[in-house]
Order: sequence, then structure tokens, then C-alpha cells
Amino acid sequence: MRQIKFLYLAIVLCMIAISTMSFKPYPKHKHHGAKRITITAVFDFATAPNVVGTFTTGGTSHVSGTATMAVHTYANGTRANCDVVLTTPKGTVSIRQHCNLAANFGTWKIVGATGAYDDLRGHGTLTMPPNTEAMTGVIYQHRDRDDRHGGRHHSHD
Repeated sequence: MRQIKFLYLAIVLCMIAISTMSFKPYPKHKHHGAKRITITAVFDFATAPNVVGTFTTGGTSHVSGTATMAVHTYANGTRANCDVVLTTPKGTVSIRQHCNLAANFGTWKIVGATGAYDDLRGHGTLTMPPNTEAMTGVIYQHRDRDDRHGGRHHSHD
């Protein structure tokens, strides 16, 4: 009987060891120079599906301005894809959100930007307290290969 208990314990320990070997540590952010950011947008949802409001950012960047959001619901109104545009005098940032409306949780990603923000990228998660989109995540500069040298191609003539 003692040998069976020992064998059972050995099997359980092996199963635990094998299952934990498949876990990978969460990698550091792969984008060099990524910075933490919070974006808080307050909207008047009375005009849905196209809503307007204001936003502020926190973390390593402090910017504010106007915000618009186009809401596209699906799955019987329990999920939504939202297109958010943040506008400042220096340019715009376009964000695509994927939201679970029942859980008031989702993800976001910068899908485009203009002006001073034209090379800005980022992504993260969001919560949706009443009339608010509370986004947290990272932002980073994304430059094309040609832009690394001031947008000029070097010739070796």
C-alpha cells in the first residue's frame, strides 16, 4: 500500500513538472522605447452609435483634446468594435477597440495617426466605467526603414 501511495505521488509530481515546463515567462515588451500610458476618454453616449467627448492621457505623456467614437455592435449587442479618434492641435490618433460589453472589458490598438503622432503605435487593455473608456497600455515610435536616416536613401556612387 505504501508503494502505491509513493507511485501516485511520483506521478502527480511528474505531471505538475511537465505542465509547468510549457509555461513561458511573460516577455518584456518587444518594442524598443515603449512607454506606459493611460488614456481616459469621457463620452456622451446619448448620440450613439457616433459619440463625442474629450480625452486626457497620463503616464509618460500628458495630452488632452477632443474624442469621437463610432460604435459597431454585434453578437446581439454584447460585443462591439469601436473606432476612436483622438484629436489635438498637433494631430490625430486613431484607435480600434474590441470590447465585451457584458464584461465592460476590451483591448485597444493604435491603427493610424497624423501630424506629430504619425509614427506613434501602441496597444493595451481597457475598462468601461459609465460614460468612460479607460485605456492602459504602451506606446512607442514606429519608423519605416527609410525614415531611420531622415527619409533619405544613401547612395554609394
